[in-house]
Amino acid sequence: MSKKTFIILVTLAVLALPMAAMAAVSIPAKPGDIQFKLGGYVKMEVIWDSTQTNKWLYYGVGRNNNVNNQHGRLKFSAANTRMNFTIKGPKVFGAKTSAFIEWDFDNAGNIFPGPAGGWYSENKARIGLRHAMFRLNWPETELMMGAYWSMLTEEVPETANFGAITTAGAPFCREPQIRLTQTAGVGGGKLTASVALAGATNGLWGLQVNTTQANNGNLYSGESSETPKLEGRLKYDIDLWGKAAYWGRPRPFSVRVGAMWYRERFRATQQNGRLFGQNGYIVVPVRQWDQQYMDHWMVEGSVFIPLIPTHSANLAGTASLLTQWFVGAGLEGYIEDTANNGSFYNFDSWNVAGNGWFWGHRQLMNRFGGFVQLQYYFTNQWYMNAAWGMNRAFNVDRNGWMSDSVANDPWKMNQHFYLTLWYRPIQALKFGLEYTYVRTDYFQQILRSSWKTDLGENHRVMFSGQLYF
Repeated sequence: MSKKTFIILVTLAVLALPMAAMAAVSIPAKPGDIQFKLGGYVKMEVIWDSTQTNKWLYYGVGRNNNVNNQHGRLKFSAANTRMNFTIKGPKVFGAKTSAFIEWDFDNAGNIFPGPAGGWYSENKARIGLRHAMFRLNWPETELMMGAYWSMLTEEVPETANFGAITTAGAPFCREPQIRLTQTAGVGGGKLTASVALAGATNGLWGLQVNTTQANNGNLYSGESSETPKLEGRLKYDIDLWGKAAYWGRPRPFSVRVGAMWYRERFRATQQNGRLFGQNGYIVVPVRQWDQQYMDHWMVEGSVFIPLIPTHSANLAGTASLLTQWFVGAGLEGYIEDTANNGSFYNFDSWNVAGNGWFWGHRQLMNRFGGFVQLQYYFTNQWYMNAAWGMNRAFNVDRNGWMSDSVANDPWKMNQHFYLTLWYRPIQALKFGLEYTYVRTDYFQQILRSSWKTDLGENHRVMFSGQLYF
């Protein structure tokens, strides 16, 4: 055997090892063996915005009098492509075991709001872990551990911009958790009860809230939760008059209610913040003398109604309505607020002991909101949905408001409207064309170029194509 032939054979053998390993995984497993399945989708997005807003529309749109913000922008991206592993394991304690791990390439590091307003270079997209959890399933009981959707993030509108209506009516949160779920047949339907202990500060990407460094270099206005999130949910599904589509699958009438609570410790701090002014914010030195304990909470509920039902897998001619509403305080962990604006100070006194500080006590931002989605299937391949959502702050005294950062600029109300036309020729292929209107009403008017306004608006046209595997 020649030296050249030997090198070629060794090279082929080395290249064959990974393929042999994958082939071993794909071989049907014997009972009790672990089985792996690779899944996910490749997604192409084309987005045109009328302003310089961020990709995910998680933040308020810049005011209309900001000329640097008022021009269009076209972006192409494939970074939302996702991959996942579904793992089935052997039985233990009489329960089936399984696990799920998912990641995508949409994580550009600190992307809240991120470079260039939430966009990043496509050749520098980073892998971001989305889910990593495992389950033990008995006939009517499930124990889940790991990072997964919050039980309060289950009703997501079917929009081309996935995760839409966040900060506008749809709580959105992945979190590490320990969840116990129990199901039972009740009145001809299915009742599902869930409780969970979850990480208190993990939002969409493990968002750490209120972590601004103070002026003295060693104090923080940062959060320090001393409890986990306590979450609970009741859901009831019953087929009363047929089903309608939800994300392409028939679903019966369902009603759901959930709640969460956790306690957070805000440290004493001193730094430059803001007061409301006539034409803009006034920068002032702000101080909080004592640490405070604040209770984050939320109560939310949803209803899914088949308006024009079907009694089979045929979705043509069906229509549905989905609506969800919430009320709560300190909701930045669910992307219903931002890290800077989830809390603020109420003015107490000024110039205490002659030091010139503005003194205040912290208050969590109170918000309520919700969304409504209407969906209609023309055929099994063509369908359309319209969604509107809103988020409104309340119980804020503008006469006494102070922020703990010069960057804070809280919005009073956010509204999103989506109109999406979908075409799904086969189950594995999906195309969407979407129009979006976003309106942000701020608490404070800002004067620029002799124009004073508290309103920001954006128009978006988006095309998406997804191939599932």
